[in-house]
Amino acid sequence: MNTKHNKREHLEAAASHHEKAARYHREASRHFEAGKDYAHAALQSMMAHGHTLHAIDQAHDAGAHSTGTPPATPASTGSGKNSEMAAKHHATAAELHDQAAQHMRHAVKLFDQDRSAVAHDAQLALSLALRALSHGNEAAKLFVNVASVGAS
Repeated sequence: MNTKHNKREHLEAAASHHEKAARYHREASRHFEAGKDYAHAALQSMMAHGHTLHAIDQAHDAGAHSTGTPPATPASTGSGKNSEMAAKHHATAAELHDQAAQHMRHAVKLFDQDRSAVAHDAQLALSLALRALSHGNEAAKLFVNVASVGAS
């Protein structure tokens, strides 16, 4: 297998992981919006987080990214709004993953024609993935608060 083919496979795998992460974030968001089944929401969150990390790894393996830092996310609010905020963070993360997947799919389409466009799309996807990861982390913090209140 040549390197060129290998890079394309990594980009396709990254896009697939972003799509899966978006699906899991949406499921977690629905559970938090409903205000119930937090255990299942936590599982969905962990699956989304894992796919996020795999997407970032695949993109790095393709050699298409440089590192950057995600923008700051809003601070956690009081315990009465934790579930609502967690749902919003998961919904935002899902949207960001959808966008990252679109950029990765676009990079795959352009792979043979325009390497600079591939690098640009891949870099945008990484930026979106890091933002999604940040929102997922914030949702996880809020989940701990929700679970702590529920255990009290």
